[in-house]
Amino acid sequence: MPVEIRAFADLQRIIADAGASKLLICDFYADWCGPCRMIAPLFEQLSQQFPDAVFCKINVDNCRDVMTFYRVRAMPTFVFLKNNVEVERMEGANPQRLQQIISTHYTADNPNAATELERNFLRLFESASNKMQIYKDEVNQTLALSLIPNERLRADSMIDEKVNLFHLLKNLTEWFKVEFFSWTDTPKCECGEVTSRNTYKEGTPTAEESSYGADRVEVYTCKCGKDVRFPRYNDPTKLLETRNGRCGEWANCFTLCAAAMGFDVRYIYDVTDHVWCEVWVPELDRWVHVDPCENLIDSPLVYELGWKKSLSYVAAFGFDHAYDVTWRYISDARKTKKRRTAVRETVLQNFLTKLSNRMSKDATQQRKDELSQRRLRELIELLHIAPRTDSKNYGGRISGDERWKKERGEGGSCTTSPKRKQIVIRPNDQEMSKKKFTLSYNVVKDAYLRGETASKGFHSMVFKSKDIQLKKEFDWKKAYLCRKEGKDEGEICWTVDLTGLKAKRAFLKVDGMATFEGGKLTMTVCADDVCMRVPASGELIFDDPPSTMLQIKAHLSGGRGENAFQHTQLFRASLVEATETSQMQIEIDFE
Repeated sequence: MPVEIRAFADLQRIIADAGASKLLICDFYADWCGPCRMIAPLFEQLSQQFPDAVFCKINVDNCRDVMTFYRVRAMPTFVFLKNNVEVERMEGANPQRLQQIISTHYTADNPNAATELERNFLRLFESASNKMQIYKDEVNQTLALSLIPNERLRADSMIDEKVNLFHLLKNLTEWFKVEFFSWTDTPKCECGEVTSRNTYKEGTPTAEESSYGADRVEVYTCKCGKDVRFPRYNDPTKLLETRNGRCGEWANCFTLCAAAMGFDVRYIYDVTDHVWCEVWVPELDRWVHVDPCENLIDSPLVYELGWKKSLSYVAAFGFDHAYDVTWRYISDARKTKKRRTAVRETVLQNFLTKLSNRMSKDATQQRKDELSQRRLRELIELLHIAPRTDSKNYGGRISGDERWKKERGEGGSCTTSPKRKQIVIRPNDQEMSKKKFTLSYNVVKDAYLRGETASKGFHSMVFKSKDIQLKKEFDWKKAYLCRKEGKDEGEICWTVDLTGLKAKRAFLKVDGMATFEGGKLTMTVCADDVCMRVPASGELIFDDPPSTMLQIKAHLSGGRGENAFQHTQLFRASLVEATETSQMQIEIDFE
């Protein structure tokens, strides 16, 4: 667990205890910093993943002396120390970068030993590998073969008076999809009605259901009043009987059927919650992707390019081996590497090697040699660095109803229609020629001025706002932005797009930040994953802002009683005296 530093002496004592070999990671954060709150759970998780490092949290509002000593000016900032010497520093809340830096400087007693969190993650793969013995069982294969129209499929796969195994695989997949197995969103009641997802509740497996590998049961209530059970069976021989389910049941049962037809098969497990299989095709001399519930063959990029999934770990389990095959199914290796943070690469490789050795202990030497040759060719096949695509026109997922696919994020490209248009402000050619962008807001007129162009209404230049209103008190002759009545919190955000532009300096001036009766107002300027708090003076200078989205955010909360929404005010100004004065001014100078 991270150690909370409350004084400089605490940190000095921890540095001394760490010695020369331990890595010390100092997280400089603030309670008002959104990226700090976002990265905090991961920081705690990393402290468990890297037990031989020391993790410290330093609240900059409480430890100004430590903040000043380490010259911290933006939050969050991570300072990495070894032997009391700073070895690296990172500003911002980039999870992948944070873990990468820790991995670079981390020293463990046994670098291949998995931490507790890594062991929990690796157990997912071990569980998937156990299925292969079921597929290998001759009795199970015989049972499956008795239900497959073997002779018909082989006859339909003849080319030059010889069975073409690739065509046989296609015909088997189509038969399984069209004639044999069916998809279940929600189970059908014996009265004939299909149950509704809105009636779903968790059930407890019976002894019989558990005997067929059902570790959970979904229960739905029919319109007729009866409860309908949907056991999630894991025994493929039971699935030969029920012949229905979702992607887990489809891949499980199909893999047994393919093995029964004499194919060398792999069960493929994707940690983002999908499974399918691979089949060795001698005519192609390689492993071929097969997704039975989609009736898809040899389309490995469908998940990222079609379904819009972001894959990280995909493992293949054969009868006598276990390999990482992620790179077959991803379109951009660099982006994927940044997502692979659940386990260190050396630990994963060590685990899969040991698992493969255990699974192949009874294999003949000829088989082991064959696997080694296949693996070498496979590694060459998967060796790609540049982002890749293919000529196939991938769409979203076919199987499953729309709501279920949307919940899983597998429906493909989609767009949302916000209630109010989100405005991203981009410096135009005229502003760039002058090398200066200016925007001001006058709360009394409720209008913006950008150069000589005016726009009416505070929403007209806002990227996002939640429960914010313009309030004018004619009795007190004041105008300001505040929360809507009855709302505990409100937020407003302006976004300036600096992508591809080289800015020298960004200046923000805000007047009228007022709080009463315990009201709280936090205003920040964020660029990518770095945030700076606007001080009480209302003036903030951001030197050399990065070429990314610059966001100015205000968060309003607190107050007491029924008028609490008015106890936090932004841009408070006189209706009489401030008619020509701007309450917010943004200036950006360019090179």
